[in-house]
Amino acid sequence: MTENAMPMIRQQIDRFFAAIEPFKEAYQNVHFSYLAFKTANTFTIIQGRVILNTGEAQENFEHFQSQNLRAGRYRLSELHHDVPTLIECLLSGSLSTPHGELKFESNPMSGYQATYDPLHPDGVKLQSRFNVLRILGKHHERWNRDPLLDWELKGHSTPYDSIQELAFDYQLGQLGEVSSLEIAALNVAVLDFSQSSVSDTKARITSRLASVLSLEKFTLGYQVFSLGRVIARSSLRGDAMMWTSGLFREGVAEIEVPQAAVLHCFASYAGAVQHHGWVADPSTVQNVRRAAYEAFDPKLETLGDIVAKAQQKGQQARDLESAVAWLVWMMGFSVVQLGAVPRTQDFADLIATTPNGHFAVVECTTGLLKAENKLGLLLQRTEAVRRALDASNHRHLRVLPVVVTSRMKTEIAADIEQAEKLGILVLSRENLDLAISQTLVMPNADQIYDEAEQTVRTAQEKYRAEPQLPFENNG
Repeated sequence: MTENAMPMIRQQIDRFFAAIEPFKEAYQNVHFSYLAFKTANTFTIIQGRVILNTGEAQENFEHFQSQNLRAGRYRLSELHHDVPTLIECLLSGSLSTPHGELKFESNPMSGYQATYDPLHPDGVKLQSRFNVLRILGKHHERWNRDPLLDWELKGHSTPYDSIQELAFDYQLGQLGEVSSLEIAALNVAVLDFSQSSVSDTKARITSRLASVLSLEKFTLGYQVFSLGRVIARSSLRGDAMMWTSGLFREGVAEIEVPQAAVLHCFASYAGAVQHHGWVADPSTVQNVRRAAYEAFDPKLETLGDIVAKAQQKGQQARDLESAVAWLVWMMGFSVVQLGAVPRTQDFADLIATTPNGHFAVVECTTGLLKAENKLGLLLQRTEAVRRALDASNHRHLRVLPVVVTSRMKTEIAADIEQAEKLGILVLSRENLDLAISQTLVMPNADQIYDEAEQTVRTAQEKYRAEPQLPFENNG
């Protein structure tokens, strides 16, 4: 490792490679994508991403270059590197490519930094495990503040509207203000829900596994729900299932279950869950609230579409409030939507209660958490409910402030710390997607509430140990 890679960086890199060691041989398709801008006579990486995939390469390996911007995608074999040596080159500050040298600059004050995330949010929203190593370099201002660069792209023979659109086209995700390299190892096993079903008293679960991996190390775990509760928990080893061969091995398990059962399934390899999700009889729903709701919105398609498209203010924000109210109701809460009409827009968006009578005051947003003093207003509205309950001799009832956003966790990362310090539960797009799948069975609203309070307490504990700044008494 280079002199720029401090022990903490090496530790994060080692953690990443240790996590993927049991299934590294499955990664037959590895490529490197990047976006860079011109500084002096060289191109400096804004954002790079290495994807370790088990399937065949479907990506376009073309390259783009304008006067000041360059983007492309290479198979690692083209660069004559494996993943460790590619990381080594970039930490040395440069990488040779068939289209010229790329610089990867460190922060002049702190050098490179690294983080390892065993459950990256992009994977979580797909109910999958993505192991991601992220290396951060230099803070850059020009490329994300100069509108001339966007206009340069608009006028190119292969036009793009903006730098961000170019980044998305090369699968680089949302751009940040710090140059970065992500190495993402995708899941090596999946559940195929398109071929899984429950019919009468038979559940048929289909899984797929990278063909080079061992069947003995694959496990299909499952919970069986009937009448709103778990009645069985078990698992099958891969060598006890029926498999067919191909690019991926496809395995089928048949399980006896009660009529109208719902299964929560887990595909694991070498003890690490790779993918999970729910399988149910499409003609029946255990959650009676969801069954009633689906009389008007089959398969929750309208609800899902509202959540997916709620990214702006105005009507989309109002629609999100309604969708969250429907979802909270299907989760077993009683809910009232207060902010849906002009005369009540200064009220709390939603108030939800558990069967035991505990309250959640909910603020919904399609933007960032700190925008328009949303967190401060949420605390004021929560305190108003607290005072009203105290005044009516209901001090034993608890009140929890909740902010729900249609943004992904990565988009609101800068705002989460403040919300956690204030004791506010933050629910992002990933939480909404997961909650939708969990409505197949009737959830226990009081248990959900207790777990939410514990999440808030745990988050606050992180900051209580921080040293306080000294204050001088001038009195």
